[in-house]
Amino acid sequence: MAVMITPEQRRIDPNYLITLALVAETHNLSDAAKELGISQPGVSQQLKHLSDAVGQRLHVRSGHGVELSIAGQDLARRAREVYRAYRGVLDYVDSVAKGNDGLLLIAASNTVSAYILPRWLVRYRTKFPGVDLRTRSLNSSEVTELVVAGEFEVGVIESPSEELPENMLEIMVGGDHLVYVVRPELLGALPNQMLGWGEVSRIPLILREAGSGVRRATEEALAASGLAPRLAIELAGGEAVKEAILQGVGGGFLSSLAVVREVAAHELVRVEIRELAPIARRFRIISRARETLSTPAARFVETAEMVGAPEIE
Repeated sequence: MAVMITPEQRRIDPNYLITLALVAETHNLSDAAKELGISQPGVSQQLKHLSDAVGQRLHVRSGHGVELSIAGQDLARRAREVYRAYRGVLDYVDSVAKGNDGLLLIAASNTVSAYILPRWLVRYRTKFPGVDLRTRSLNSSEVTELVVAGEFEVGVIESPSEELPENMLEIMVGGDHLVYVVRPELLGALPNQMLGWGEVSRIPLILREAGSGVRRATEEALAASGLAPRLAIELAGGEAVKEAILQGVGGGFLSSLAVVREVAAHELVRVEIRELAPIARRFRIISRARETLSTPAARFVETAEMVGAPEIE
């Protein structure tokens, strides 16, 4: 339970306690003023305000500078804790600014987590090695929910996605295409061969779970072309879909980034569907307004914009 500070207690300004601690350390108003970056009269004025607030005289001038009264010495011992905490905060802020401290929470869609995020994090870690990086891989819908709710500061998703609140930042960076892939023996297909939907739809269509960017883009593209699968199988996660396709369970739409190796090794073939237009997507960084981002988050967004993402057809 929070403890309320009364108006009378608020008269004891923490800045005055820091000044008292420095005066106790230096025994000199000029030296304390230099350390604080204020004038000597400013130090005297702060000590007077603090004396008035506590109701006791805290210092007296001496031939060698300034001496604290018994009450001043007693309060100064406690004020040193305030000063140490203040110095700790300043050191932390300076360390964060230099990239040697801080926490960064990133949520990314599965495709981005697997094929885009690592290259950004390597560059980021090289420049800011002290930041505590924590990432979570989810589908695009879940990423959006967590960022809007403020549980993660930065998210990276695929388009299309839910509408974002007006105060949210959205940056397009790189992209991919969704491509239909299948084991070659299931269709007798050759690489980049064009087939009609009637031939392709004989094979079970393996879909991502609801809420994923791939699932939404696939369904929207099929609907726009007036196409529908005869038999669909739903699996959670892009890797599960790809493994099922590799095992010959069916065919499906995956990110062009996800099947580069398998297509090159002729384990899978990409099939162009005659009735279906290319399904292009953009990756999107989402966050709160740029000016509200922490230093680690703002630097991550800058790094991602600079590094970009490969665009594979």
